[in-house]
Amino acid sequence: MQVILVKKTQVFSRLTAVLLAGLLASFPAFGWWETGHRTVARLAAARLTPAARTRIARILSVPDTPEAVADALAQASTWPDENRNQTSGRWHFINLALQDSKSDIPARCPHDNCVTARIRLFALELRSARPNAPQSELDALRYLVHFVGDLHQPLHAVSNADLGGNCERVSPPVYTAENLHALWDGAIVNAIGLNDRDLAADLDRRLGSFRESELAQLAAGSETAWTWESHELAIRQIYRKLAIPTQPVIFPKSCQQAPLAVSNLVLRVRSSYIDEMKPVVRQQLLKAGVRLAKILNESL
Repeated sequence: MQVILVKKTQVFSRLTAVLLAGLLASFPAFGWWETGHRTVARLAAARLTPAARTRIARILSVPDTPEAVADALAQASTWPDENRNQTSGRWHFINLALQDSKSDIPARCPHDNCVTARIRLFALELRSARPNAPQSELDALRYLVHFVGDLHQPLHAVSNADLGGNCERVSPPVYTAENLHALWDGAIVNAIGLNDRDLAADLDRRLGSFRESELAQLAAGSETAWTWESHELAIRQIYRKLAIPTQPVIFPKSCQQAPLAVSNLVLRVRSSYIDEMKPVVRQQLLKAGVRLAKILNESL
């Protein structure tokens, strides 16, 4: 009887794992792990105008102090990953094929179901403060903070018929990352070796040496320009550097439907690549924080 129970438990565990894997394969994995998203939120919180900070404090129901708002905004930044569904899951990324041009961005975002459009829409929602808005102010703020972070993870703005890097395996795993997407979501951030408070403080010190004109240039542009910037970065620093073959322009719903050239690809990621990409990841987090502050200040 005991043997039968063990076998049933094993079968149930395998079935649960298969079902979970199928669900997660519907969308690219979470953009930036907790450290990355919270770092972006803290960088933005440090650059809020007094008016924007006051309104954010009210929305998040915390005291109107820099420390309280930074902590609450960091906490809010991961909520969209923790509350995904079939609709909101499509908002975290945009499928831009390697062969696409910047003018293809609208076509790759049908019905505004992509990260580029959702940043614009949630910023508009916060700006209008309409009582009958599709999302509450709290949800709109949480989505906006999260999606600006997502957009600056390069694999959320690209597809090589591989679900934004989810189909290429990494072996052996790097900081628990078992595929290319996870490598960029969190493994490289974790390799930096700092928690979100310390990483944000480190990047903040770097920003302290910037002139006002340099900060303005860093924050300049729109969500469309930032999308294309991330897309080109993915091609240059990920697909080309790791010699991943370019695939046809198709968008599979799971890695089982992806071309074998990527679904069977096993990447041996050297430590030298991780070290080379650490400054790139820092720069992306820095840009996301400054640009998020700009959007929040303009919207609130």
